[in-house]
Amino acid sequence: MIVKNPVESILALAASVFDAYSVVLFEAPRNGQGAQIMAAYSQGDHINQNAVIQPGKGLAGWILRNRSPIVVGSIDENQAYLGYYKEDWEPEICSFLGCPLPDGGILCIDSCQRHAFSPEKQKLIAVFADMLSQVQSMESRSDGGVSAGYLHALDHLVELRHNYPGWKSYLNKIFPVLLDATRFTYVAFASRVEGSSTYIMEGEYPPLLLSGQENKEFSIHNDIIGWVFRNEEAVYSDGFSGSTPVFGKREGVPAFGCTVCIPVTVSKSTCGVLCLAMEEARSISEELKIFLRLAADDLARLLEVLSLRYRLRMAEKNANGGK
Repeated sequence: MIVKNPVESILALAASVFDAYSVVLFEAPRNGQGAQIMAAYSQGDHINQNAVIQPGKGLAGWILRNRSPIVVGSIDENQAYLGYYKEDWEPEICSFLGCPLPDGGILCIDSCQRHAFSPEKQKLIAVFADMLSQVQSMESRSDGGVSAGYLHALDHLVELRHNYPGWKSYLNKIFPVLLDATRFTYVAFASRVEGSSTYIMEGEYPPLLLSGQENKEFSIHNDIIGWVFRNEEAVYSDGFSGSTPVFGKREGVPAFGCTVCIPVTVSKSTCGVLCLAMEEARSISEELKIFLRLAADDLARLLEVLSLRYRLRMAEKNANGGK
């Protein structure tokens, strides 16, 4: 499906993060009627764009009536009705995740895999629900231009994921996009093998530490990025109470004022850190946090795919006697 607007960009990113078959957004019911589809993103072309969900009917209707999230890891015949696919064709959906939006709408995510939505993924649906809710009031808010910039950047990230599936090529392409959207002046991505006492700086923009080198190693005990690896928690430092030594005390490295470091998690382990920084202090809005969390989640999704491909290649190599 072609992405047409910022809302669909968010849905497309959600589909990537959740490895979903379809992500469907319903608007709030009006005048006592059911909920109609506002936007959808699907791997197929079988969404019924005229579908109307009635309270209590099917899984989506359950959310509409109870205004509560729901997760179903293994859908049986009695739960099979979803209501947003065409009547003459419905995929074999095995898992379902959905939640209400503050404005009365609902967000539905499904998958053809059983137990597709881990507890960590279930928490992420609230992030997407918050982002979608902001779209509705964007035009009337004083920071609407900033919100629009984040949505445009999400749209760009989705496009780059399709056009640059390779890890290095994608990483180099998203750095300028992230800086342009957030107004930070420096961005870097670091990775770490679980259990290692060092992390690898895989890329940065503009060049600061690598200086033409690649995959330079640093101790996880000397700086903020290492702290994020050890504690698996994000760091948000606005800089108003002092500078932030992102890389410790290293010659030639500026004392950044504002710094954000987001853990990138794959298989319940922090394998990467996305870091953005600038020398001036600045406030860190909730919208900025949400945007960067979504960007980090997209990086995690790509790393999951690459990890799976590597394991499959190794399995095939071992099956062929190491050849």
